[in-house]
Amino acid sequence: MIALREEITQFFDIEVFYFMPIRDILVLSTGSGLKCFKRVDYSVETLLFIHGGKEHLVSRGFIDIDRFNLSKEGLPYVMLGDEIYVLTDWIDARECELENPIELKAATEKLAMLHEASIGYTNVPEGARVRDDLGKLLTRFEKRCNEFLRMRKMAEKKKSMFDYEYLFTYSYYFDLAKEALEKLKNSNYLKLCDEAREKRGFIHRDYSYHNILYTHDGDVYIIDFDYLTYDLRIVDLTSFMQKVLKRIHWDIKTGESILNWYSNVSPLNKDELELVYIILLFPYRYWKTCNRYYNGKKSWSEKAFTNKLHEVIAEKEFHYDFIRWLEKQI
Repeated sequence: MIALREEITQFFDIEVFYFMPIRDILVLSTGSGLKCFKRVDYSVETLLFIHGGKEHLVSRGFIDIDRFNLSKEGLPYVMLGDEIYVLTDWIDARECELENPIELKAATEKLAMLHEASIGYTNVPEGARVRDDLGKLLTRFEKRCNEFLRMRKMAEKKKSMFDYEYLFTYSYYFDLAKEALEKLKNSNYLKLCDEAREKRGFIHRDYSYHNILYTHDGDVYIIDFDYLTYDLRIVDLTSFMQKVLKRIHWDIKTGESILNWYSNVSPLNKDELELVYIILLFPYRYWKTCNRYYNGKKSWSEKAFTNKLHEVIAEKEFHYDFIRWLEKQI
């Protein structure tokens, strides 16, 4: 422990008094305040792209993030052996409670502000590995639709309880997936991607409660930009909506509020609203659960997977009502 403390002070211009492990990070007490020291699992090249994106946000006045502290060499990381570590300031806040309408509103507005501030990220650091997912949604939808059929063949051979549940329910969700794919093909998705390439804005890609921190003053901080990439802001927004709405039976009033709160900060045009509808039409949670069972590592038991599938299926009518409401808004 003493050796590690000496290594940290060797790399960073700070004095470390003591540190304490919390989950996967070290919280350091330093002469410059509390800091977080943690290992990252991606490459230096990817880290440079993320760092550049964060610095771009700061340059645009969006400072409520976990900005990397620079080492004595002016780098946003240090190497300890073969592992990459970063240092950030400790943020005195808790995870956002998205069930609370006040905090949900603040988190939604913050996401819109993030997307606005991200525009114009062209000064990518030298040596950075650029991430760009623009235009990939079509391929992703096509792949998932094909996966439905492949999983059906696997289910017909195995015949476990999960297999029977899948065979009994998959046709409804497969039809939704095909409908979403067809609508995406006929939408202005590619036009939106072309416009986004011109703006060079990026998204967070993992905007969930554990990455949204709420302070006692009511401020919102966004952390862990590990998946930062160029893509349509609608990808962030719909992912956020799915995470919120699945917990509250796809409540239409809440969904409408999220869209209004976001649009009040950063207006959505008609093409973007249509894309919100198309992405939320795709039965992502059903596909994800089944794909994890058939193609992922079996980290859950058969019973746990089956219970999860039942939980997703129980949302069917709520999701249907929400989607049909949303369809009328475009």
